[in-house]
Formats: sequence, structure tokens, C-alpha cells
Amino acid sequence: PSSYALALKDRPVLKYGTAWKKEETAKFVHQAIKAGFRHIDTACQPRHYREDLVGDGWTAAAKELNLKREDLWLQTKFSGLGAHSEDNIPYDKDAPLETRVRQSLALSLQNLQTDYIDSWVMHGPENNWDDHFEVWRTMEEAVDEGKVRQLGMSNFYRLEDVEWAYNHARIKPKVVQNRFYSDSGHDVEIRTFCEEKDIEYQSFWTLTANRDAYSHPEALELAKKKGLSPEGLFYAFCMALGI
Repeated sequence: PSSYALALKDRPVLKYGTAWKKEETAKFVHQAIKAGFRHIDTACQPRHYREDLVGDGWTAAAKELNLKREDLWLQTKFSGLGAHSEDNIPYDKDAPLETRVRQSLALSLQNLQTDYIDSWVMHGPENNWDDHFEVWRTMEEAVDEGKVRQLGMSNFYRLEDVEWAYNHARIKPKVVQNRFYSDSGHDVEIRTFCEEKDIEYQSFWTLTANRDAYSHPEALELAKKKGLSPEGLFYAFCMALGI
């Protein structure tokens, strides 16, 4: 397929995250797609994800629902050495950094049973900017080759880091995925930057970290009035913010 990135308004809004689903990953992905999800998020990080079972889940659902590959949005991640268990690293830990990135992508394509990734995300910062841009340049090459359609970055919580990464990238990040919680001020400045640059801000830990918000008496009252669960109301609020 040709390499391109959809405009922000054309992307699916609510994502289905697949961390910590373990052996039930395929079943849950299948159920999520049958329930209407079309954007699936995973990572080449066996410590927390079963990327291979994400592949089994989406292909089974697509076959059952007669969906084409392009009807779904598959996002995965390259995770640096520090993100893996010592006994389960999905690439050669002694290989050069750029080789590790390529090996991670090759395994993601195999696990997800596809010949392209819609969105490929750097799972976290590297130890220094030289390593960051070595990873990023290798990821950019995958876009050039048509194996990946867009790039993103995750777990970057300082605005100056997001700006530096953006300004010095040949292919600009189209996603910033961060934990959405009070310790970071809910990323107000980063979200503003993302909106200005047509970057999709994706949240995780959205419910877990914000229980006080949707359990507030006024939120509970509004949820009841709208006929929604408190969690559903909070998701609607986040979507209204563009998250």
C-alpha cells in the first residue's frame, strides 16, 4: 500500500487497548471488533502484550464480519531494551539499535498477520537524543518502504521533549500517547501542542487514574440523567476534548 497518514478528523476516536489481556487477548480483541471497535492498540512487548494473539483476534473477527484489512486501524510499538523482561526480548539485544528496531517491526508484521502497520509508536524515550533519533530515523525508513503509514511517540511528558522530537524529525509524529493523569497536569500543554500540529493525543490509564473525577457526586448525577455509566460519561467527556 502507499504510505500516507489520515487527517485527524478521519481517524477512529475510541481505541481498544490490549495490554495485560494475556491468553485471552484474541477473545477480547474479537469481541471488541464485533462490538464496533476499529482501532486496536498493541505493542511488540511480550512482557505486557500478546501481539500474536491480537493478530489472531482481528483476523477472526474480520473473517466473521467480512471486514477488509483497511477497515481496521492497527497500532503497535517499538519498545526499548528497558521495557522488556530479560528472558523475553523480541529482538537480538546485542544487535545494533537500528537492527533491533527493524527486527521488532518484522515480528510485529508477522504477529499481526499484515503487510503494513497503520501507526507505529516509539514506546518510550531512549537514554539520549542520539539514540532517540537513531530509532526514529529507522522508523522513518519503514514509512518510506510502505511498511508503516505513520509514526508516533509514547510516554513523553515534557513539552520541550515533544517539541524537540517534532522539530527535528523528517517524518513528523502523528500520535502522542501518554498516561492521562493528574501528576502530569493531564498534559494540558502537550495536548495544546498536539492540536496545533494535527497530532492525535491518545490517552491511557484514562479510567484508572481518574476515578475521583467520574465518581464525583455531580458526575454520578449527570451520568444518571444521561442514562450512562459513570465510566461512559467520562469517556464521552474525553472524546469531547479531542482525546
